[in-house]
Amino acid sequence: MLGWNRFSPKEFIFCAKIPQIITHDKLAEIGPSLESELDRFAELMLPLNNSGKLGCLLLQMPPKYKYDLSHLESFLSILPHGFKYAIEFRHKSWLQDSTWPLLSKYNVAYTIVDEPLLPPEVHITADFAYIRWHGQGQRPWYDYHYTEEELKSWMPKVKEIEPSVKTTYGYFNNHFHGYAVENALRILQMMGKLTPAQGAAFNRAKGHLEKGKGPEGLGEWVKGGDDRPKIIDLLSALMGESRLARALAIHDEEVNLKTATSEKVVAKIRDYNLTMDFETRTITHDCGDWERSIETRQLCKHVGKVLLSLPEKTALGWVTQIHEDPEAWHFQKPIGKTVAT
Repeated sequence: MLGWNRFSPKEFIFCAKIPQIITHDKLAEIGPSLESELDRFAELMLPLNNSGKLGCLLLQMPPKYKYDLSHLESFLSILPHGFKYAIEFRHKSWLQDSTWPLLSKYNVAYTIVDEPLLPPEVHITADFAYIRWHGQGQRPWYDYHYTEEELKSWMPKVKEIEPSVKTTYGYFNNHFHGYAVENALRILQMMGKLTPAQGAAFNRAKGHLEKGKGPEGLGEWVKGGDDRPKIIDLLSALMGESRLARALAIHDEEVNLKTATSEKVVAKIRDYNLTMDFETRTITHDCGDWERSIETRQLCKHVGKVLLSLPEKTALGWVTQIHEDPEAWHFQKPIGKTVAT
């Protein structure tokens, strides 16, 4: 955070998503353990917040989190003070009139979404607004490129929001192929807010898409077999969307599978080695990102790419077992070897 604060442009604003250990893993029980995680994360974000470079913190709730106003208020009441919060519900039961006054009470912004499962309703519950365009793709939603007409249809909503708030944050989550960059700049152009520097970036983004560069989209990858959508869903949960995108960007010829069975996987990917042993529930790898994965319990792009390179039934077996109980697996470095960074 100190580096982000020091080296980012003076007027740059960050918004951050609160970790899933808070919004998913420990959410059920409101108590000291959850408060401790919240305080720990808030402390990490303080340098940005104190310098005015932190916009807000996003609480993206799990899909299974259903309407429970009492539980929600207990959660909102323990959020660290001095920060702005937006909340993204992913269950339709929250879309009812009693939800909005509670969010307003704590000045928590309802996240206005564009996605297949929830309607794009506009509700202003704070002194700022937060919009997330996830995309309307099939598997997954965010492998999607908004057309100019689709973005034009959003302009009345954006204009409805602006007079009611001090600030509007808009994020495109359709990041595969660089779609998010082009779509975000296009909507700024429609609003008449595109700076000359952004205009140049917009032209580069359009040129990039026109040349068809970038990684294979998930929409194309999942067409290969019946198990592929399940593999993608599980991998997305295990490694996050951005790492999954980077895994797909790795070329197939950069992966050398030496052993690929349901019991053991041994592979060379780029200059790194990977061994996965089902009997001992051990994943041994030696890239720099893996050092962080050992702490965060998320798979890195290299492990993701190897799993995507396995025969579909084998891959589905591995990702299913890891997803069912990640804590049972041992993420480790090769013994006696320093991880490359």
